[in-house]
Amino acid sequence: MRRPTLHQDETLEVKMTPMIDVVFLLLVFFVWTSTFELPEFDLPSPIAQTSPSGNQANADVQPPTEVFDEIVVKVLHQDGITILQLNGQSVADLATLRQRLTDIIALGVQPPVIVDPAPQISMGEAVGVYDIAMLAGADRVLFAAKAE
Repeated sequence: MRRPTLHQDETLEVKMTPMIDVVFLLLVFFVWTSTFELPEFDLPSPIAQTSPSGNQANADVQPPTEVFDEIVVKVLHQDGITILQLNGQSVADLATLRQRLTDIIALGVQPPVIVDPAPQISMGEAVGVYDIAMLAGADRVLFAAKAE
């Protein structure tokens, strides 16, 4: 009867394929669960603002500027008159629209400007509003599409 020996003549071989598979699966998991969006900025809150009975030294602090996600310019036609609306507020003419858009863009934000013409508005009027938005300094000017 022969006794078993403690050492073997064969060498131990480590298989790398399963380990590579696991690393690949982990990589895929982390890529799918990560977000590639820019972090949102801090929103102004009433906690950071001073009360009216506060110190007068803080009286000349400007309120935070309003941040625009998008600017919608509606071009409507009513009783033979073209009406312009900037985010729901009426605008007298194209010069006033350009000034308001310039003021918004001067705040340092670049929201997309969406031109939403009514169906009876001519292409020339819609392109005129588009040109005014581009002259005001907007980077992205888009046309609204209607679902059919």
